[in-house]
Amino acid sequence: MNKQVLTVWKFPCVFSAVQLLVGALWIGVLWMPLPTFGLSERSFASIRAPPKLSLGDLKKVSVVAFWLAAGHVLSTVSPAYGTVAFTNVVKTLEPLFTCLFSFVLLGQLFAPPVYLSLLPVIGGVIMASASEVAFSMISLVSGLLSNVCFALRAISAKTMMQKPLGERMHAQNLYGVLTMLALAMITPFALIAEGPTIISGTKDTIKEVGLYPFLKMLLFSGLSHYLYNECAFLALSSVHPVTHAVANTIKRVAVIIISVLWFRNPLTLTGAAGSAIAIGGVFLYSIAKAKTAAPKRAA
Repeated sequence: MNKQVLTVWKFPCVFSAVQLLVGALWIGVLWMPLPTFGLSERSFASIRAPPKLSLGDLKKVSVVAFWLAAGHVLSTVSPAYGTVAFTNVVKTLEPLFTCLFSFVLLGQLFAPPVYLSLLPVIGGVIMASASEVAFSMISLVSGLLSNVCFALRAISAKTMMQKPLGERMHAQNLYGVLTMLALAMITPFALIAEGPTIISGTKDTIKEVGLYPFLKMLLFSGLSHYLYNECAFLALSSVHPVTHAVANTIKRVAVIIISVLWFRNPLTLTGAAGSAIAIGGVFLYSIAKAKTAAPKRAA
């Protein structure tokens, strides 16, 4: 759905902000006090109890939100200039950056099987990149930088969660707060980067696809993006790491296969093999990390 929007509306930065805006409106409705019509003792109640955060708590969450915002923009730019399949292959390198920054920032060392499992990931991505028919340097660099941002997001979130943060900050509300903060960070950048041509470009898009289909694509894309990420946060906090690793690997395979079939993008035998090797390496990495002991601190 993202690729369909970016094919007719070539404003990935503004599109990133629109996706977060839809998510922010969605979570805002869930937090908003609504009339109960006598179904509750209170006249007004929210569907989901909103969190309570102090100014200090917001500052801590803002660090995570910054890396989320940067990673989201770059993840949207990458498929705008390349294929969905290629973008997802590049995204498999995220564990490599997570291991790197865990060592540099937290001084954590993982067991040897964890690092060995990254070798097929690196090799597979190199194979897929070298044989990519629709290769784009912008897509490659954006995908790699998004890996950096999401790895730093994971590490900063882990550091933040070591101490209790506010009230009612469960997984769903945490992502809701991150969405609103990321929207506030992305919007000024998106308007500066793409604002001068957004009006004329949007008019051209509406002439091409129609107003209602265009708005429907934006709405569905924003809602699916928010619900997917909220489910991911909830799943990560609710299931065993091995279960989450299997689901995440299957998701990556499904996205690549479906995108190739849907958009009819050419995929060479070497590219398919490289993609399979990289995804298999990520699965081995996830299993090795879940099975081994907690990472040790570097001396």
